[in-house]
Amino acid sequence: MKKIILGFCSLLIILASCKKVDDSSVFTQSADQRLTAALAKDQAKLSGAQYGWKALVRTNAGGNFTFYFSFNDSNRVKMLSSFDSASAVTLKESSFRLKALQQPSLLFDTYSYLHVLADPNPASAGGAAGAGLQSDFEFYFDDANSTDDKIELVGRFNGTKTTLTRATQAERDAFLNGDLAKGLVINKILNYYKRITIGNTDSVDAYVDARSSYIISPDATGNLLDDSLGTNYTLTLGGLAFAKPLVVGTKTLSELSNINFDATTNSITAVGDGQPITITGVVTPMRVDVNAPSRWWNFAAGQGSYWITETGFHINGVDDAQHIQNLPGYYGFSIFWPEYGTSGGVNYDLFAPIVANSSGNASLAYGAAYRPPVFNADGRVVFRYLGTLGTVPGGANATYVAMRTQLAITRGYYLVQISNDPVSPAYHMVSAADGKAWITWLF
Repeated sequence: MKKIILGFCSLLIILASCKKVDDSSVFTQSADQRLTAALAKDQAKLSGAQYGWKALVRTNAGGNFTFYFSFNDSNRVKMLSSFDSASAVTLKESSFRLKALQQPSLLFDTYSYLHVLADPNPASAGGAAGAGLQSDFEFYFDDANSTDDKIELVGRFNGTKTTLTRATQAERDAFLNGDLAKGLVINKILNYYKRITIGNTDSVDAYVDARSSYIISPDATGNLLDDSLGTNYTLTLGGLAFAKPLVVGTKTLSELSNINFDATTNSITAVGDGQPITITGVVTPMRVDVNAPSRWWNFAAGQGSYWITETGFHINGVDDAQHIQNLPGYYGFSIFWPEYGTSGGVNYDLFAPIVANSSGNASLAYGAAYRPPVFNADGRVVFRYLGTLGTVPGGANATYVAMRTQLAITRGYYLVQISNDPVSPAYHMVSAADGKAWITWLF
């Protein structure tokens, strides 16, 4: 009897679970109708902003970029971007679509300033090959965190967060007048270190990574290893805003406004937190780790190994200024190998691009040899050219000569450690001649 009752109860449960639920009392429209209505609402909201939208795009590579968007009801959008001085003042028009992809989504479907951030070609945005700055140009609406005057978007591929805020008339006018470009003048000072001074008393040297929208000052040893001394920044209309205050001597700085560049003096004047600010280029920083050059050299020499650089020298504001990535067969990196070999009784170091051989494998075909480096007491290392190893192909000669000559500048280089990973440290090697050339060494 118990089995019969249990079986009957099970049948009732199955029948109940198979019964079609009538949701007409819950929803008066079908799922497709509701989705269509949501898309129409989003379209009206985007194009209905009389003065457009100001936006903050946060890439997974760490950069914060300010945008201005003006959408119309014909699926066209005009935009500005803080990526560079051209995109900050030149309106670019492209198309967009609203589409149902599991959830209502906003797709920028022709190449735009947003696509530049995601471009997999390192030459476009300076990001990683194949990934760009890990940004997005297709988003879904995060309605739970949006309001009438704010739209939160989430990237569909990288999950990057973008916030659109309804612009005022004054903000729209400022965008169109080119005020977004004013904060970019910080990049006009081409020196590795920029000295920020509040009034005439408090100063700090700061390294600015424009691609990551990051600024950091040296620690007590002269290296960039203390993250508490760094902060992300965002371009504002007329200046910069720091995610957290930057320590400048005994004071702190949270924003810069009224920022102006003087090409004659290679300096910037601004107002920061109501105080006068000056920013100048620096050749010799206030803090130098005099042991960094020998520590860098000995780390690789002690392991019979080498340092690598992917893009060679950054010179006068230009990444890969000598175009090593365009060398015939370039394999993606170059090396500096301490005590690579011996010639005429001299133990020499080697600076060489790695290129593909006839089988497509990485090979060391040619390079520049240098005598043992000279480590100066003031923290500079000087490299002395010895000769060429191997045969340089004709198509590579101009770049090769530029590389070998740059490394052998008379004043030499300062070394700034940027990672103290015990297995894979990293350094910036900065020209002591003018502070406008540097190279990144990874292990």
